[in-house]
Amino acid sequence: MGPNYNDMPNYNRLVPRAEADRLGWAPRSQARGGSLGGGAEGAGDPQAGTPYAVQVNAGWRLPVTKLLCKQPPYGGIRAIDLRTGTTLWDRPLGQARRNGPFGVASGLPLEIGTPNNGGALVTAGGVVFIAAATDNLIRAIDLRSGKTLWQDRLPAGGQATPMTYEVGGRQFVVIMTGGHHFMETPVGDQVIAYAAPTKR
Repeated sequence: MGPNYNDMPNYNRLVPRAEADRLGWAPRSQARGGSLGGGAEGAGDPQAGTPYAVQVNAGWRLPVTKLLCKQPPYGGIRAIDLRTGTTLWDRPLGQARRNGPFGVASGLPLEIGTPNNGGALVTAGGVVFIAAATDNLIRAIDLRSGKTLWQDRLPAGGQATPMTYEVGGRQFVVIMTGGHHFMETPVGDQVIAYAAPTKR
């Protein structure tokens, strides 16, 4: 199994320590009244103890339309045979339903491949569980074919790695839906467990 990934440009600029200090950039535990401007993770990070801070522009938005700055897909997921290095499948990950021009969500369930953040869980039975995309969906994907077997809408962003456990011979998959400011998904505090179907 290979990773989920983003296919979006980033623009990163090293900021000399004197400039970062003048702007008030400090570790979040030592904020000195400086503003990170509500920016993305990494925007104005001080990198304390080094000669440079870093300014990150994730390249997400065009100025007027607020659309993502390249054509889709913006993110995807792939499976790689680790013995041979061969890509078994590679597909977009994430629907367009929360994206659209001028910040208006389209509501369209088109699998365009959205930016994503969070890992995948691969079960021994060959099912990939992932909820990293910005569409707030958790998916079960067949490891062999790449096809979505099941999905469910989460109450907030699933930018976390699912986990699995077994109780009394029944398998459960759990995801924390905390959301993510950089991915622009709703914030939440839920932990949701799904029970796998029992074998008949």
